[in-house]
Amino acid sequence: MSEYSSKSMSVYSREGIWNYGVEYLAMATQRKNSRSRLILAISLIAASLISAFIFSSLANQKTTMIVSTTFLLPGHQITENDLTRVQVTLGSVAANYISQESEVVGSYTKVRIEAHELIARTSVSNQSSALSLSSVPLSIRSADAPEGIQPGSSIDIYWVQADTNGEIQLVPELVIAGAHVLAITKSGSNFGSEVGLTVAVQSDEVLLLLGATSQGRVVLVSSHG
Repeated sequence: MSEYSSKSMSVYSREGIWNYGVEYLAMATQRKNSRSRLILAISLIAASLISAFIFSSLANQKTTMIVSTTFLLPGHQITENDLTRVQVTLGSVAANYISQESEVVGSYTKVRIEAHELIARTSVSNQSSALSLSSVPLSIRSADAPEGIQPGSSIDIYWVQADTNGEIQLVPELVIAGAHVLAITKSGSNFGSEVGLTVAVQSDEVLLLLGATSQGRVVLVSSHG
């Protein structure tokens, strides 16, 4: 073998080794980048799952809140017997409702609160409401009361002219809107029998209601508004 051939082979060998080294480094770098991307992807997925779990736990976290045990009329002074505790999920709006008995016992309701209803902070006041309620007994025909009324029902009271005896028939008039049934004392099973009940109305409406009962008859209509 000539000296030229030996030198040529030596050059080719060095070039081959160099090319192999470059390819090896490129492959190693590529594998390293792939591993880095894989680790990053796994980290992002894990972080996403952890965040979702945390947010779900916070969203489903239950809070002890106060609800009424029975319906409460406007102007009612709240006692401990009116309240009970429940576990509910409210999230960010929990601050709008009462969570401790001490926050509400002795205060007055500003609006009607239904049984088992959460008590909003805006629905109670530390001062007696300007709305003063009076209890008025009524005795009406069973046909003039809707079926299904019970203590706590909200009703509208209409005046209806009694038997006209040839007089001009007057149009019925709304006497009181949004009265509340406090108690039903007696009822008859036959058509035309009377029903005795007690209703809560504003104090300044008592005379209006009594006047309506003395000059005709009153008819009760269920109010769902």
